[in-house]
Amino acid sequence: MNRKFAIAAGLISIMGAAHDARAKSVEDVLKEKGLITETEYKEVTKNKAYDYKLGKGFVFTSPDEKFQLNLGGQIQVQYQNDNFDEPTKTDTSLFYLRRVKTLLGGYAFSKDLTYNLSYNWSMLSSTPNKAIETANIKYRLLDEAQIMLGQEKIQFARQWITSNTAQQFVDGSFVRNAFMMGYDTGVNLHGDLMKGIVKYDAGVFGGAGQNTKNKTDDNAYNFRLTVNPLGDMKYAEGDLEYSAKPLVSVGTSYYMNTLKKTVTGSGASATTAVDNNNSNFVTDANGWLGTAVKAKYFGTTAEKITVDSNEVDLAFKWLGASLQGEHFWAKGKGETSDKQVIARGAYLQAGYFVIPKRLELAVRYAWMDPNRYLANDMLSEVQGGVNYFLYGHSLKIQGDIGNRHTYKNKADDLTARLQAQLLF
Repeated sequence: MNRKFAIAAGLISIMGAAHDARAKSVEDVLKEKGLITETEYKEVTKNKAYDYKLGKGFVFTSPDEKFQLNLGGQIQVQYQNDNFDEPTKTDTSLFYLRRVKTLLGGYAFSKDLTYNLSYNWSMLSSTPNKAIETANIKYRLLDEAQIMLGQEKIQFARQWITSNTAQQFVDGSFVRNAFMMGYDTGVNLHGDLMKGIVKYDAGVFGGAGQNTKNKTDDNAYNFRLTVNPLGDMKYAEGDLEYSAKPLVSVGTSYYMNTLKKTVTGSGASATTAVDNNNSNFVTDANGWLGTAVKAKYFGTTAEKITVDSNEVDLAFKWLGASLQGEHFWAKGKGETSDKQVIARGAYLQAGYFVIPKRLELAVRYAWMDPNRYLANDMLSEVQGGVNYFLYGHSLKIQGDIGNRHTYKNKADDLTARLQAQLLF
């Protein structure tokens, strides 16, 4: 059989294996089947100006290979039904676009100089100042020392660092949302030691949060250390890969900042707020510090509030089974009032693929005490979830149902969600 007939036969077999063909290029499959040599493979692919790679999107490369652009996108369409216990809240049944993103990345001049940009179009109708998410450049001196300049996720909390496209439930835990910082602009030094067994991050950021310029001379500092004793473990929940050997990851993060509390009005009508800050633990509806300031827990005197936050996390996966948990602790102290708030919270979730790489069941429990100095203000939540993967995280359907209990009001809020995700 001559080479032309061999290649034709190979193409027919590739078309018959549609699932694999969509995940790999034709050249990759031909090479794997031994229908073209390594030399021929390199000759065919070296001058290829564009390609498509699952997970990276459309890949455009300059002829001299000094520049590359990856263009992709993400769409999450969600249905949510809320049934509230409290008569002051209105039950809802809604369809909406949870996330619609354009994702750009690649390298310039050198493969060690990379860039990333993500724009969330779904934010334009609600919080347009949060539409730009990541926007940064990174330079790799070596694996052990890589520097980031620009805006990225504060490397605090495993579930926050993990992409929302690779999570076990429709969305992250409410506890994570209450403690995480979100995005910020600054400088971060990252390193992978011993092929990913140890990882670290050390960053200095503006301190005002996503797309917000700092108005004071105070900055935020963040540190993270992760140890993967059995080998590198990626930031992805669940065990979609059906790991042949057990994987374990233990991590801890620390964050410190000084924020400015402002007062508007006086007397009983006075209101307080954290000035010029777009951090999640301030702006989220359950944000531990934002809730305390809004409730005038620190009083109605303008002052600075020092913030210290810490979390520890553990993750495990093996043969389709997974376990992950985090514990959060945070303190805010008024420099003038000397009053302080201490918040704590945690979640633990587990999952198992009843059909390997296809169907996963998951359960999660979370609790939060937003202020240990206030009685009866705790929240807790129990959730169950199911995930069906058509093409890994690139095309999947997720559903979950959860009950959140508010101890103060003795209320139970039931929420059911269904989400379809396309990542390209």
